[in-house]
Amino acid sequence: MKRGVIVILGILVLALSPAVAPAQGFLGGALPPMPSMPSFGGFFGGGGGGSCDDPCPGPFSLFGTVAWNYQTIDLDASTQNFNFLILRGLKHTYRFNGVQLGVGAKAVSRTGFGALVSFDYLIVGSVKDTENYNEGFLVPGSRHWNTKNDTYTFDGMGFYNVYSTAALVGGFRWNHLETTFNNPSGAAGFGGLFGAAGDEAVMVANVYQPYVGVMVDQGGASRVLRIGMIGWPQLYGSVKYEQTLGAAGPGLRLDGLTARVNEGYFWEIFGEYGLREQAYMGAALSVFGKWTQYHVKGTFNIDATLVGGIPVGDDFWGISMHRNSWVAGVKLDIPLALPVPFSF
Repeated sequence: MKRGVIVILGILVLALSPAVAPAQGFLGGALPPMPSMPSFGGFFGGGGGGSCDDPCPGPFSLFGTVAWNYQTIDLDASTQNFNFLILRGLKHTYRFNGVQLGVGAKAVSRTGFGALVSFDYLIVGSVKDTENYNEGFLVPGSRHWNTKNDTYTFDGMGFYNVYSTAALVGGFRWNHLETTFNNPSGAAGFGGLFGAAGDEAVMVANVYQPYVGVMVDQGGASRVLRIGMIGWPQLYGSVKYEQTLGAAGPGLRLDGLTARVNEGYFWEIFGEYGLREQAYMGAALSVFGKWTQYHVKGTFNIDATLVGGIPVGDDFWGISMHRNSWVAGVKLDIPLALPVPFSF
């Protein structure tokens, strides 16, 4: 939590600095003020109201992205109360990457307000996971799994141009991740995990991420150049976890209730650079990159049953997930020549 608060304070300092600089000068006027941008010449719509030189993008646009996405996941679950069958905790560590496809739409106004919505979906192949067990006084156990990952993101952002080249932003993101663990191998310790041939596990996380931040745009009518940072010190959502231990023998089924996220943080830095071509109606082709990190914690009750449905007890557990994502790709932004029947 403390780390998240520090991140947000840093974002707000960066956000407020461009707004103060025009009035008093940065560092006592030692640096010149930042140049004004033409109307609709950059990401923010150029609230200054100046004329737009060709090629001039309109207030509406659609965009698509193709990117390479690499992610790391650390998932921990451990007892908060007593323990059944000696099992005190478990930890999954896995990595995956793939092609991320995205679509979105953007609208900007001459008054400095704007909005953006986007959807990203990651196409991922099967990857390996390592799971470690904490069994108290017994020899620690571990094994490997194949994982199948399904993840996508919805994002809605609003922004306001507080200065010709800087904007305050705020938004909301829904991030979905579902991981299926199957085909375990290399079992060690914990009685051979009862014979692991038919075991499986599943984790489903829905994380809701409000955020605030700042973007700086040094582009223009024919160039795209922006960087930004967003984050929030508290996240919401749910994480569900279930697992079978020893389906081929005297198996144990852990049926986890959904854990409500009660602690977490999120932050992201991003950048983009590209060119806008007059010959193609002001379309812009750019390269972009971003790094995202979030951490969530929650608690839930696990019901333990023998495979076949015989109850053997329950336990109060805590769960946490730490996730990093690196993205690099290309983006095509196409302005729309739509009639606007009102002042925009």
